[in-house]
Amino acid sequence: MTVKNLILPAVLGLVATALNAGEPDLAEDPFTIEQGMHEKKAASRPWSTRSPEELRAWSRNNLHRKLTAKKVIDAKAHPQWAWFRKSGLGLFLHWGPAAVPPNNGDAWAMVWSEHRAKHDLLKKPEDMFAVAKTWNPEKYDPEKWMQAAAKAGFGYAVLTTRHHDGYCLWPSEHGDWDTGDQMNGRDLVKDYVEACRKHGLRVGFYYSGPNWHFAYQQKDFSWPPVGINYKHEKVDADPPLAALMGYDPPLPGDLDRAEHEESARQVRELLTHYGPIDLWWWDGNSINTDKELAAIQPDIFVARGNIATPEGRHQGASENVKVTNEAHWWWELCRKSENNHTPNWHYGAVNETNHWDTNKFLSELVRCRSLGGNLLVNVTPRPNGEMMDWFYEVCDEMAEWMQHSSEAIYDVDLDAPLPTLDKTENYTTAKGQTWYSMSNNAGVIFIHDVQRPQSVTLLRTGDNLEHDFREGALRIVVPESMRTELPDMVKLVFAK
Repeated sequence: MTVKNLILPAVLGLVATALNAGEPDLAEDPFTIEQGMHEKKAASRPWSTRSPEELRAWSRNNLHRKLTAKKVIDAKAHPQWAWFRKSGLGLFLHWGPAAVPPNNGDAWAMVWSEHRAKHDLLKKPEDMFAVAKTWNPEKYDPEKWMQAAAKAGFGYAVLTTRHHDGYCLWPSEHGDWDTGDQMNGRDLVKDYVEACRKHGLRVGFYYSGPNWHFAYQQKDFSWPPVGINYKHEKVDADPPLAALMGYDPPLPGDLDRAEHEESARQVRELLTHYGPIDLWWWDGNSINTDKELAAIQPDIFVARGNIATPEGRHQGASENVKVTNEAHWWWELCRKSENNHTPNWHYGAVNETNHWDTNKFLSELVRCRSLGGNLLVNVTPRPNGEMMDWFYEVCDEMAEWMQHSSEAIYDVDLDAPLPTLDKTENYTTAKGQTWYSMSNNAGVIFIHDVQRPQSVTLLRTGDNLEHDFREGALRIVVPESMRTELPDMVKLVFAK
């Protein structure tokens, strides 16, 4: 046997071993590799073989409840709500006593759980409530917040008018746990509403159905409920302590009715004292029906409950919200603007450094829009009423990006089917025959099952981009010299 005949089988054996180990075949070009990856992923898509009705039933059995909605909204029957989906980007503002030192930003720190007890993360309710006696934010300036947010492309805001701790950010005539009793009648909600209107943002109110402060001595401060009182003592009460989140057991009859009546009257104040309110966001449980709210504010959009409102990275994973969109449900992703997970929805010192950069804000926005939904991103004001410095820096950079690329996220198609996860792994929005696709970290865009585009340009500059089109598949590479640190959107125009 010749030397050549000895070497060739050995080489072939090494190649076969590499292939069996899952290594890529270096003989294939990137186009072929990416095409194969797409075909492999297409085999496990729950929306591809089900009708919207079937998918809604499947979702209720297989997805988290916050990824499902109560109903399919008929957009044509409700033109007054069109602004919500068009806006696309909302500013969530968790602000209240939970942010005030020595509190650390986690309102749930007063609620006993095995995890919090084990890791010394508990704070007694009375200690957390105590800060409201002296809290009076001297640098509260919501107009500055909204001016920056409007330039950055935010279309609406949602303020925690009352969080689970029960503290009202306005001088309510009902109850004794509000700025009227604790802050000399100062109305923080009024300033917020006026700032939104001045800078063109739609006005949203968050309101917590649960009120942990009301008759708190008789409530179970554990979740799930195991019988922990407000002193964090295990008790054996008959009847059991009332659950915090509005589920059985309730407070004893008269107190339960009194709490609900107080909350209902507070809701009415919010809907009658501040002019037209665009958005209502329940948390925990609802105090009023949609019909009752509409009787006061006919055009108000009730988000939480009627639409899907997944929270966080896991619930809001692309495959999950793709199913929600294919089920014909409206959806809004609620995200904290933090890189590393904390329990904080309110301000804590860690929020000053543990935050998204501009690329993350915009990338997450493009992702949500490409999958037919909104992004409601939480940014936490400081206890004194200032917004964190980094927020203004991010807003300035977002404003610059919006000047050249906002057409990729506003007035886009939001009803299924949409290209993302069906025709491409790149986040891709569409306006009819015009698509906007975000390149990946390598500057690559790969799209399947399309016609040859009439034009392919970098949205930021208008420059034409070279592309490879083969048998209904399109591959584009944004040259490294043309890439930026923010999402590089490529505009594709197809023939009608």
